[in-house]
Amino acid sequence: MRGFTAVSSRTLAVPMQLLMIRRLTLALAVCLVLAASAGPAGASTRFTLIGHGWGHGIGMSQYGALGYAQHGWTHEQILAHYYTGTSIGLLPKGTDERVLLVGGQGSIHVAFDSQAVGRDEGGTSKVLPAGRYRVDPGTTAGHLRLWSRDAADYVWKGIVGSLRITPGSSPLQLNERAINGYTNDHWWGDFHVLLSHGSLSVVNVVPMERYVRGVVPCEVPASWLPEAVQTQAVAARSYAAATAGGSTFDAYPDTRSQMYCPIEQQAAASDAAVAATKRQVVKYGGQVATTFFSSSSGGFTSSLSASWGSPDQPYLVPVRDRYDAANGLNPNHTWAPVVYSKSGLAAALGVSGDVTGVDQTIDGPSHRVLSVVVHHGGGDTAMTGSDVYSRMHLRSTYFRILQVTLVAPSDADAGQQFQLRGRLWPRPAAFTLSMQKGSSGTWTRITAPVSLDSDGRFSLPRSPMADVSYRLSRAGAAAVIVHVHVHPVLTLSGGARFHGTMLPRLQGAKVTLQKDTPGGWAAVEDATVAADGTFRFTTAVASGSWRVHFAHDADHSAGTSTTLVVP
Repeated sequence: MRGFTAVSSRTLAVPMQLLMIRRLTLALAVCLVLAASAGPAGASTRFTLIGHGWGHGIGMSQYGALGYAQHGWTHEQILAHYYTGTSIGLLPKGTDERVLLVGGQGSIHVAFDSQAVGRDEGGTSKVLPAGRYRVDPGTTAGHLRLWSRDAADYVWKGIVGSLRITPGSSPLQLNERAINGYTNDHWWGDFHVLLSHGSLSVVNVVPMERYVRGVVPCEVPASWLPEAVQTQAVAARSYAAATAGGSTFDAYPDTRSQMYCPIEQQAAASDAAVAATKRQVVKYGGQVATTFFSSSSGGFTSSLSASWGSPDQPYLVPVRDRYDAANGLNPNHTWAPVVYSKSGLAAALGVSGDVTGVDQTIDGPSHRVLSVVVHHGGGDTAMTGSDVYSRMHLRSTYFRILQVTLVAPSDADAGQQFQLRGRLWPRPAAFTLSMQKGSSGTWTRITAPVSLDSDGRFSLPRSPMADVSYRLSRAGAAAVIVHVHVHPVLTLSGGARFHGTMLPRLQGAKVTLQKDTPGGWAAVEDATVAADGTFRFTTAVASGSWRVHFAHDADHSAGTSTTLVVP
């Protein structure tokens, strides 16, 4: 009931033509950046996964029910909120639930502390003394036999078809590992041992109220507020009644139906909640409603179509779940963000090459992801939201993959204009672009007008005079930073003595005159840059290849003039 296996069949909300335009735009943008840059492009992309909730999100949120109980709501009000247009009715007396506890076994071990009664399909019944027993396939096809540990012998052979064991004054014990992991525990109701193709299974036939007593404390803590636990009791009872009717059993004891636990796991507080809501069920249109529930909605419940691609029901429409956080008790209301590189996201999604972008189609009312298109080095891959849920081992399909990309040249000459480009996708309502001059200092927000196009991209001209870092950030996502090494522009001229200029005008900076020698460029003389950016050497101009070099300082990268060849 709380599993997440179905996939959405909705078509993509983004037309394929638009997706093609987006991909062409990305390719063109990259080409323009490379063409305009003075040096190799420095690019940084981070994808941040954020999300909410746990489970399919359809119907009731268990933590949300706790949150509403914290705010004084009754269980009737809570159920009416999650199941639109429903009312509370009563289940007929004498309703049973059949739960598959064990399947595919070669033999079944049971025990009881008081006398029980066994019946087969041939109409035979036997009183079974307290003790331990083993049920085996008989020597005749279609028959069973019963071994008594105390008698060390088969005490009943030729059991026709199946064996149903009804307890006496104490409950039956199953000395096998149940499907949900419990071993050597006691269960209310009868054990129905079935034979099929040579293997045995055990179906627990239990009165509905006792079944619900086994469900509630294994679905929510019995220590929760009574109204929240009562809400769970009615939802569990309703779901069981609405989904009953299988050929040999009605429910699994795990999340394929709902968690059902043995008597050892039951609690007085949850028993009280079951008693307080005795026989109550949720009804819609005169029928018991299929009251899906999950651990946490994340703030908005989902629909059958959004989560599973199934036909919707009018009472299972998305609603705002304002108290799903349960005053901070819900650890899954909002997930901790997870940051991926381009290659890391590709690995998580199981696609080849780096991921360059992810387009997501969102169901508005439920906020669930219906489908995605992953753009990566190996091409474009379409997935459902459930595909991503499975591949990335997520807690629900209420997630977003937020992209932040920033591109700038790694190197630029002082004063040279280049384009600082970026992308934020999905396109946010707000973002921050800031810069840090030099190798350290404070981040300053860039106030120049920057707007995003329909594809979440922007381009901003920059002409820095010193080393600079740029940072792009958006709410909920990891920021990205790119660094640009800005090299001073140096000139060298001849005449009687060597001289030249420097941009920016770094007064007091040291520059070095160098000559090309067989051993490499050799330093000849140092000079100091004047306030107007000029410098002069005392070295007389002579034949050879010459240049001037600036090593670097805290805020500027190294710079070298073009070579001056003197005949």
